[in-house]
Amino acid sequence: MREFHNRKKTFLDRLEREASQGRVDGDILPLLRLLNSHPSLYTTSSCSGRIMLAEVPWPSYSKGRGFRPVAKWHHPVSPRQVASAAAGLRHAWLMVRGAILHVAAADLKTARQLVQIARETGHKHSGIIAMGRGGVIVEMLGEERLDIPLKHPWGETSIEAAVDAANKTLALAKVRLYWLAARLEAQLFGIEAPTPQELGRAVREAARCISTTEDF
Repeated sequence: MREFHNRKKTFLDRLEREASQGRVDGDILPLLRLLNSHPSLYTTSSCSGRIMLAEVPWPSYSKGRGFRPVAKWHHPVSPRQVASAAAGLRHAWLMVRGAILHVAAADLKTARQLVQIARETGHKHSGIIAMGRGGVIVEMLGEERLDIPLKHPWGETSIEAAVDAANKTLALAKVRLYWLAARLEAQLFGIEAPTPQELGRAVREAARCISTTEDF
């Protein structure tokens, strides 16, 4: 367990350092801190979900050859923002990825519990990806994924339609992350889970965020 606790301290220090530098997504930071307060857990990396503009002729699942990220946002965006970022690009793809968390558990039982909670909240591609003295590493991966070609040799896609689809996909990812966080809080820390009405309000709030992205 010494190696586990040493690595936990290292990652906790890094998390707080990067948080102070604004390099941690604000909407996932409370969950990270809560998970790190558990004696048998620590987080190693995370993303709360993002929209990204990339320059690449054809992206593969692992980004693809010649992939160059141009801009990324962890919140809904406006068509004007995307058009400005894509100006001058020959090949441009608008991409959305759901939340991803890497968590180290001190034992296999706790790791399996994390995987079960993740899959039950729609993070269906979650699983154990590594085991070692530093713990059992669990990847919690949201299923949201969207790749839209904005500029390509055979034409262009409507930026307005692409951004609308991207914002809706990101909103779904954020709500799914909220659901995951609520279940983790309830099952690992005994915090009362949100009611269906509260989850409904979260969905409506996500929809409201989308409707306010027209004039950033």
